Amino acid sequence: MSGRGSAWALATGWALAVLCGGAWGLDGHCLAGGKHKAAPGPEGHLGICQLYAANACCSSKVAQEISSTPLDNIYWNRCGNLSPRCEQYLQRVECFYRCSPSAARWPHPQRPTAMLEVPLCLSFCEKWYTACQDDLTCAHNWVSDWQRGPQGNNCSQDCVSYHQMYRDGRELCANIWGDSFVAAPEPCPCLSLTASDADPELLPEDGDSAEEPDSTKVGGPRGPCPTSSLLWRGRGDRRKRSIFMEDVEGSGSGF
Repeated sequence: MSGRGSAWALATGWALAVLCGGAWGLDGHCLAGGKHKAAPGPEGHLGICQLYAANACCSSKVAQEISSTPLDNIYWNRCGNLSPRCEQYLQRVECFYRCSPSAARWPHPQRPTAMLEVPLCLSFCEKWYTACQDDLTCAHNWVSDWQRGPQGNNCSQDCVSYHQMYRDGRELCANIWGDSFVAAPEPCPCLSLTASDADPELLPEDGDSAEEPDSTKVGGPRGPCPTSSLLWRGRGDRRKRSIFMEDVEGSGSGF
C-alpha cells in the first residue's frame, strides 16, 4: 500500500473508532478550575449558551455573565460597541469554552484551565470574519496585545477594522485568542459551535493515538488537516500563549 493510501486508511480507521466511541453529549469531564463545574450536568436555562444545557460545564449564572459586558473585567468593545453579528460570534466561542464538556478534549499541556488548538471549521472562521470585518479592534492577539490594569484591558495600538487586522478567517481563528484555536478545512474533523457538533465523527476519542494523514501533500485524500483535528492531545512546546489562562495570570477567561 502506498504511503498516501496507508495514511488514508489510518484516518478512516480513526474516524470509525471515534464514531463508536461515544457522542459529544456524553462527555464526562470539564476543564479544570476557572468557573467550570467539577463535572458536566444538565442545566435548565443557559440563555445564549442553551446549546450546552443538556450536559453543561457552566452554571446558569456563568451563562448570564457571558451575555453582559465586561466579563471578568475584560472588555470586547474597547474600540466601540460591536455589531450584534460580531458579538454573537464572540459569545459562541465563550459559551464553548465555559459550557461545553468537549473543550476538555483539547487541554493545554502547561495550563490546566486552558485549551490548545481546538479545530474550528474553516467555514465557521470565514463566517466569523465576515460578521466582524467592519467592526473595530486594537489587538491582533487578544491574549498578549492588550495593556492590562485595574480597569481591565486597554488598547496598546490604534483601532482598525477586523478586515485590516486579519487578512481572512483562518488568520482570525488562529490568532485572536492565542493558541486556543486553529482553522481546519473540511472534511477534516472540526467544530462549528452548533448542534451539528454532536456528531461523534467530528470529535476525537480520548486517548486515540492513530497517526495523522500526510498533510504536506497537496491534493491528498483529506487535505492539510491540523494535528489537533486528528489527535485530541496537543503535542510539544507552543510559543503562543493560550486564550484561556490560569487564574494566576488573570480571570481564567482571557476575554
